[in-house]
Amino acid sequence: MSSVLPSSEVGVKINEWYKMIRQFSVPDAEILKAEVEQEINEMEEDEYLLIYYTLMKFRHQLMLDYLEPVTTRVRPTIDELLEKIEASNKGISGLLCYYSLFFRGMYEFDQKQYVKAIGFYREAEKQLVHVHDEIERAEFHFKLAEAYYGMKQSHVSMHHVKQALDIYDQYELYKVRKIQCLFVISGNYVDFKRFEKSLPHLEKALELSKQVNNNERLLSSAYYNIGKNYGDLEEYSKAEIYLKKAAEISEKYKLGNLPHSLFTYAKLLFKQGKTSEAIQISKKGLSSAIYHGDKLFESLQKYLDALYINAIDQMGIKKTIDYLEKNKNYSYVEDIALDTAAVYAESKQYDKSYFYHRKMIQTQKQIQRGECLYEF
Repeated sequence: MSSVLPSSEVGVKINEWYKMIRQFSVPDAEILKAEVEQEINEMEEDEYLLIYYTLMKFRHQLMLDYLEPVTTRVRPTIDELLEKIEASNKGISGLLCYYSLFFRGMYEFDQKQYVKAIGFYREAEKQLVHVHDEIERAEFHFKLAEAYYGMKQSHVSMHHVKQALDIYDQYELYKVRKIQCLFVISGNYVDFKRFEKSLPHLEKALELSKQVNNNERLLSSAYYNIGKNYGDLEEYSKAEIYLKKAAEISEKYKLGNLPHSLFTYAKLLFKQGKTSEAIQISKKGLSSAIYHGDKLFESLQKYLDALYINAIDQMGIKKTIDYLEKNKNYSYVEDIALDTAAVYAESKQYDKSYFYHRKMIQTQKQIQRGECLYEF
């Protein structure tokens, strides 16, 4: 007769599994996941540990979707796991409730639903008293920093990312998170228009990325961010080199950030008047966005088409702005309103240029107001 495993023993192994997930150590995480799956079948009945196991499968999937192309392995979809979690969520409290809300926030962020993500993070924060692990608190602060950066709430983002980095700096094994913190810090400096302060953080991120195994996603992001930074500094030849390198890596390894890289690369080429090359990159970017199911960058590539190819298609531009505003992607509204105003000014259509300048200013005010996520 086979012995029944105590659930506490399996719980310890799930904790080790989560530790490997947070370190982005895919081989170790996969081994522990397989061991946990075997032991779950031999374990004594424990409803709460099964919920913890389902949550950790969800978190494992988020890690894989960040690092690896979707087509590399057969695995459950995020939606399938999400459905299981929501079905078992009723009545849970404490640490399980924290993980449920926190991981859901991560999912919404990956869907570029930044307001929803912050909403779940704020709910998770109410359960943070149950979190005693220092690294887990760093994870929480990092994810909030990332979400607030996406909303251009730069000062709030900086507050959280510093708290995260202060912890990660104490641990050698969390190099990936250190790199990601540097991306957020540099991005916030860009939003402050302090481009010269952004670049050193990105150069450090690139250096660290080269020291990480399975680093294609990090390398492509580092090259992308440096390229974008050089574009902001109006050093366009350097910007092209880095953006092209980012896109090549993403394309070679079928990474999910390819639509983003191709959009920024195409936009840079259009701005320099390299229209023929830009059209080819933009077409590739649209195909990539459709392939990856990335509605945001599908819409943004169509915007480039409307602005630069179709003799300023006003309805096409409006359609993109409507989509962005509906999804509260205000940072992109601000950027494309400015670009559209500049194109109209170049063609001496000053009334239309003025209209989009006003749209940009209105959007900046919207960003400054932020979303009211407080309950008092």
